[in-house]
Amino acid sequence: MKRVFVVGLVAVLVFLAGVKFGVSYFSDVAKSENNEFSTGEFDIGISRDGSRYYDDYRIFEFGNLLPGEEKTIRFYLKNRGDYPVSTISMVLNVTDLEDGSLSKAEVLVDNTPDVGELSRYLVIKDFRVTFNGTTVTLDRYKGKSLRELNNTQLNLFSGKLPKNGAVEVTMTIQLSSDAGNDCQTDTSKVAMLITASQ
Repeated sequence: MKRVFVVGLVAVLVFLAGVKFGVSYFSDVAKSENNEFSTGEFDIGISRDGSRYYDDYRIFEFGNLLPGEEKTIRFYLKNRGDYPVSTISMVLNVTDLEDGSLSKAEVLVDNTPDVGELSRYLVIKDFRVTFNGTTVTLDRYKGKSLRELNNTQLNLFSGKLPKNGAVEVTMTIQLSSDAGNDCQTDTSKVAMLITASQ
């Protein structure tokens, strides 16, 4: 009986060893590491002459204007980012200041000695945007004073400005011939906030 038991046990062990070593399994591993999402940069720059672009840059400074005198402001906006720009707008923030004490002529007519009046007489005579050889005249802003356009969104460009593409903006401002003694020695500070959208 012992012999039958030992033979049976050996048979079971041989069977189990055959099952373990007789069956093959194929296997493989595939990996995907360092996957990521990222975005590019959306960036515009401003320049006085189109040679070098900045994020913050003074474009103009005109002094000693006479009634009827015109000055032309020219600047360039460049798409320095990775995506096309579809719209560009500008908001003018105009602050009028009395530049020192009132002159003898001004004191007779200026009833607001702490606030300047100059922006009321600075009028847009011409306003153009040029892109890719095409010039668009922005007639809806012509004839308006800087005071009237203060904190108003001015639409400069609509289309497709590609990466490294630039637009030229030309704005001619005239000190109205109606400007009187109330704006003598006044200063208008003009901040331009330019916004581009995808």
